Amino acid sequence: MLENFVGRSDSSFFQYVIDNLSDKYELDYLLNQKNSIFEKIISELQPINGFPEFIELVIQNNIKRAIVTSSSKATMEMVGAVFPFRNYFDILICEEDTDKHKPYPDPYLLGLERTNSEKSTTLVIEDSINGIKSGKAAGCIVFGITTSLPREVLIEAGADLVLDSYPEILKHISF
Repeated sequence: MLENFVGRSDSSFFQYVIDNLSDKYELDYLLNQKNSIFEKIISELQPINGFPEFIELVIQNNIKRAIVTSSSKATMEMVGAVFPFRNYFDILICEEDTDKHKPYPDPYLLGLERTNSEKSTTLVIEDSINGIKSGKAAGCIVFGITTSLPREVLIEAGADLVLDSYPEILKHISF
């Protein structure tokens, strides 16, 4: 069940829980509980191994960068307080920015629009089924990274290539 919700918004997950598993709690209560727990563990966040070096090379080569996430702006503000990701990215697309979320293409289409990028030359790096489906539906090249799900799952989701780390990704792109 988890595989189907990784990469989707918290609201969609908790609404599924309410509709299909238990309607004991309301959506706002569940979202607030999740945020409370997240606030307690957020200080443990660390960048994925090899990511800082990867993003520095991307920046040095003046390549446009966007985060396209199903997380809320509030969640991303909490993350930003621990890891200053905004220093590395030009654009941030969050749950609130589109009516349709991953696996629909809308978040990536908005990212393409805001970065004025061509889908045929845009590389999306995703760790979820829904993110891969979203990036592919937007017409982008999509690499899966095995930080959340196994290789086989990401291949089945439609990733063009699945790799285990950012150093591996660097071997497959040219600037």
